[in-house]
Amino acid sequence: MQWKFEELRKEPLLHFFIIALILFIVAEFLNKDNRFNQEYTLLINEDKIIEHLQFQKKTFNQTFARRYWQSLTQTEKFNFIDDYIREEILYREAINLGLQEHDQIIRRRLIQKLDYVTGGFSSKISITDEDLKNYFQLNQEKYRIEASITFTHVFFDARHYSKENLEETAKQTLDQLLKQSIPFEKSSLYGDRFLFHRNYVERTSQLVASHLGNTLAQNVFRLPLNTWSGPLESPYGLHLILVSDHKKSRLPSLSEAYPLVLEDYRREKLEVNKKMKFKELLAEYRVEWDNSLPYVPMDTTYAK
Repeated sequence: MQWKFEELRKEPLLHFFIIALILFIVAEFLNKDNRFNQEYTLLINEDKIIEHLQFQKKTFNQTFARRYWQSLTQTEKFNFIDDYIREEILYREAINLGLQEHDQIIRRRLIQKLDYVTGGFSSKISITDEDLKNYFQLNQEKYRIEASITFTHVFFDARHYSKENLEETAKQTLDQLLKQSIPFEKSSLYGDRFLFHRNYVERTSQLVASHLGNTLAQNVFRLPLNTWSGPLESPYGLHLILVSDHKKSRLPSLSEAYPLVLEDYRREKLEVNKKMKFKELLAEYRVEWDNSLPYVPMDTTYAK
């Protein structure tokens, strides 16, 4: 038995096997230690803090984020770093526990965040005056200024009169308003208290209709300027109306609509960029289609 052991000790293959086993154990230990370090080590530097700050402030403007960081006091910086460490540790522990799996709320949040990110990285778009001019010309009708009207009214509440007295009181008051040339600002001295407004300044037909009914709203835009008219009926009673200004619907100039045009153009460009970014991501995936589902060609995905 001892002879066999002595012979075995001299066997080169055994030596090779033992050395290989030792190297394997050492490598596994080192790899395990390395994985441990990677998984549980937090590398804190300004770039990571700036990146975290951008997400906190919902902006991908690194210059702004860095200036904001530099403007913080030492206490504020300490608190911010403390929050970052806390969030990072909780995030890693949640991933380690697999809490993200089969959770539809987390799934939706991750999708929303990635959608936000793909939009954010494309937010630096170049917009020239020529771009806005062309966009405005193609979409000018979208910025049409609605017709508006400015008027005051004297109201007679149908609940306070019989039908005959209501009409008679309104007509008598109209004669008085006309004879005395009662101005806009003195209309409150006559009639009953109205549910909504006494004076309407540069109001659209839609708003007038919501207060006085569709029929009266249509009629008030046909009345002559600077004279009392009526009585006109609404669902609430009768009205004597003095129109002081009537502005017709018109198309604005680019300078008038500039802020809206700029915002709409920028939003549309961002949406186009988001769609392009998504298609780039989509190109990296292989999609296997279930025969029970309607087929959507890859090049039309996310077209809307």
